[in-house]
Amino acid sequence: MPTRRRPRRVNTRGWWGILAACLAVCVPLVAVAAGAAWPLAGGAAAASLGLAGAVVVLLSAMTLALTAWSWDRWRDQAIFIAMFGFVVKIVLMAVLLTVVPAPGWLDTLGAGVGALLAIVAWQATEVLVFARTRRQVYDD
Repeated sequence: MPTRRRPRRVNTRGWWGILAACLAVCVPLVAVAAGAAWPLAGGAAAASLGLAGAVVVLLSAMTLALTAWSWDRWRDQAIFIAMFGFVVKIVLMAVLLTVVPAPGWLDTLGAGVGALLAIVAWQATEVLVFARTRRQVYDD
């Protein structure tokens, strides 16, 4: 008996659809991971995991929102604007990591796990949804 393949969902909302999908995956994932870390590694590790994951999600969402916003308004400049936003995000993270002192309660392993979890989940979701996005790049 032949198996039926489910049709793949196509993202018709462009960059905004990618942003919505990334947030829908990453926010609950970071929350569940922080909740699971509480009994396993303690409150400091759980809070550190949640904080680092939230920072990664927030900065990634800001970059993707800038991309979506610029794509809707200035499509011919959108790639440049998106790259500029990405560079600003990296510089901002570098400044935060070097200038702002880490709180005493911060668990570095928990924070590292939270940041890594959020980065991998965000990037995987972004790539998978982007592959299912159908948008015309240039006007004919």
